[in-house]
Amino acid sequence: MADANVIQRELSGGLRVFCEPLEEATSISLGVWIRAGSRDEEEKVAGITHLMEHMLFKGTPEMDALGIAQAFESIGAQENAATSEEYTVLYARFLPEHLERALDIMSDMVLRPTFADLEREREVIVEEIKMYEDRPDQMADEYLSSLIFHSDPLGRPIIGSAETVRGVNKETLGKFHHDTYTAPNIFVVGAGRLDADEFSRMAEQKLSKLPGGEPFVREARPQVPESRFYYKFKDTEQYHVALGSLGIPAGSEDRYAMAALNNVLGGGMSSRLFQEVREKRGLAYAVYSYHQGYSDAGANRMYVGSTTSNVEEAVKVIAEQLRRIREELVEEEELERTRQQLKSSTLLALESTSARMTRIGRSVITGSELLSPAEISARIEAVTPDDIQRLAKKHLRLENMYLAAVGPKELDLGEYLNGK
Repeated sequence: MADANVIQRELSGGLRVFCEPLEEATSISLGVWIRAGSRDEEEKVAGITHLMEHMLFKGTPEMDALGIAQAFESIGAQENAATSEEYTVLYARFLPEHLERALDIMSDMVLRPTFADLEREREVIVEEIKMYEDRPDQMADEYLSSLIFHSDPLGRPIIGSAETVRGVNKETLGKFHHDTYTAPNIFVVGAGRLDADEFSRMAEQKLSKLPGGEPFVREARPQVPESRFYYKFKDTEQYHVALGSLGIPAGSEDRYAMAALNNVLGGGMSSRLFQEVREKRGLAYAVYSYHQGYSDAGANRMYVGSTTSNVEEAVKVIAEQLRRIREELVEEEELERTRQQLKSSTLLALESTSARMTRIGRSVITGSELLSPAEISARIEAVTPDDIQRLAKKHLRLENMYLAAVGPKELDLGEYLNGK
């Protein structure tokens, strides 16, 4: 933890507590983080981590699902949960006087879920899967993941499939909880108007009964698929295309340069993709680029949604911009604009206790250094045109790019990534 404002405590049994006291804050954001995500699942139970997240809200020996909802509402808390490839998190935001009660509720949910209404909740998730299948942009992104991380769990949908979710019974879920929700896998993060010593004492008291265990070992090993291109028929008005390539881990020294690269390429209204694809040619409404970092891997991702008649030209223009950013140095004026955008988007978010809590949690999960605002600014300012070109040449080569498309007609969009 490089940020001196963030206090870390190692408690008995392996539980870790992270705290960022903020005297000027009027709220507390609390997160209970579990180092378990979709990449840690066996394929036959894919989606169990997300299902477990849902079951945390279905009841404990002391509260049923309604009781949990009423408990949070009784302290005016804004609560939710999320599952990613690398973690599950239960979080809430509330006024400082309710910290102990919030810890009571959340620790009970994590320690003692009853798995009530499992059959019903499985079907709720199946409906959620169907909802995603009605979103072709989401489908294209998932197909892209399966290409970039072929044969690796990082390439599987977080939510799983209807078949695997329906295959999880109470016994399987109970074993998963017993093996996964352990002291080495769980840590607590608080940010806002709180006292570090008092917070640590409360967390230790509430979560002292966590069992021991071993963290998952993670090592991404994606294989090269038979084809770099995938097409899925769907009778849509718009043609959805996701392009991407392997990137860098979240904790890489190049993470700010990679953020700058993607911001120049497709991060905003002045970005190259937005200007060339949408503004100058009117080929698409949505076009963008971003990088997604994990603890030991990463992916560059681009998306464009266009009509069937325009999508080939849109992909061609994107390929031309990928060549350009590899071959030409970014001009200082464009880079300076990007630096200011990155600093503003990163630092302004820190006005939120929720954002501060989340950045600590993600930093712990990915093993990336947690920097102070001043250090973040300095790292962004240090990005050079040479850094951007170096990363572009390594990670944005057309022959290493993957493409997934969803639309009403199969097109040979891959030809634009073959140097033709």
